Amino acid sequence: MKFTPPPSAEQQLETQVDQLKQQFKRRQFPKKNAPVLPLDLLVTISGCTFGLHSQKDGRLVLKADKAINFDKGINVLRSVSYIAGARDSVSIAGWDWRPTHFKKDKLYLRPVAPSDL
Repeated sequence: MKFTPPPSAEQQLETQVDQLKQQFKRRQFPKKNAPVLPLDLLVTISGCTFGLHSQKDGRLVLKADKAINFDKGINVLRSVSYIAGARDSVSIAGWDWRPTHFKKDKLYLRPVAPSDL
């Protein structure tokens, strides 16, 4: 029988961190399970109001509503770039969606998982 030394404090800490990461990691659900949203849906994310532009293959394209955002005094490009760059996910219609990229006033999202997990 071989003697194995007990794990060092650093190794114990690494295993605990790995276990915590595993618990908090969210599984990606198939995009075919994402809900189909109505075209008249208005969504407000970080103060900027979006309307649903299109949804195909589970991906969601939101377009900033210029009239509403102008009345609020919102800089659309700044808000859209912030959402795409700084947000991990946004919740819309009971699902979490991950921002992938943006073009002008459009924000492209892909489904991640239901919000209640």
